[in-house]
Amino acid sequence: MKKKLIFFDVDGTLLSTKDGRPFCIPPSALQALEKLRQNGHRIAICSGRPEVFIHRYFPGLFQTYVALNGAHVVFDGNTVLTREFSTERVETLMRHFDSYGCRYTFVGKDHAWGRNITERYPKWLNEAYGIPDYLVMDWKPENVHASMMDFLFRDEEEYHRCRPAFDDTMVLNYHPGNRAADLSFRGEDKAGGIRALLEYSGIDRSDTIAFGDGYNDISMMETVGFGVAMGNAVEEVKQRAGYVTSSVFEDGIYHALEHLGLIAE
Repeated sequence: MKKKLIFFDVDGTLLSTKDGRPFCIPPSALQALEKLRQNGHRIAICSGRPEVFIHRYFPGLFQTYVALNGAHVVFDGNTVLTREFSTERVETLMRHFDSYGCRYTFVGKDHAWGRNITERYPKWLNEAYGIPDYLVMDWKPENVHASMMDFLFRDEEEYHRCRPAFDDTMVLNYHPGNRAADLSFRGEDKAGGIRALLEYSGIDRSDTIAFGDGYNDISMMETVGFGVAMGNAVEEVKQRAGYVTSSVFEDGIYHALEHLGLIAE
């Protein structure tokens, strides 16, 4: 079999919340990743998360990734692409989302910059990322080095109140019941990051596979050679996938890789 490059989304694909504990990774997923490497396949992350998160929760495992929804691309440890908002764009986005009363962060490779958020959130986010000053609360637009945005919603009511702020140029990766969602922009998404990686590496699109579950995975599914939707994926992702597996904690990744013949039982 020709060796493949397999992209994995993070939240809702490789890990999720279980029994009230966030960022849990099924042992079967880690076993599957190791078997892929043993069989000579390449593994990569394709996520809205920054590289500090990837290295914290998957230490030493991924040297290739499309992070920040396509804005930061690394292949075998070599940086392929880094894209950041200009100061003018940061200011424009602030004016727009402030007018709707949104709570959000600008997210970069090493830090995030918070706006209109409560005091308890910084402590939680700093602990989640393992960096005491990950979330910056006192800042000016010219100090922001961000590539995407995250939004916070206290409840469904707040989400519906803020929903008109997001137009057709934006992709809000929101799952009902969640309190957070990442935001990317059409044309500046996972698909663009994957294309940059493939052009740099010389890997053919037909030799790529992607696993995902959220709205920001739709463009990824349309870009790779074959898409796999998790059982917990939104319907739009399932419709674009070539195969729908079981959910995160039902060993969805392992079962799909077995089905595709990429790992042996």
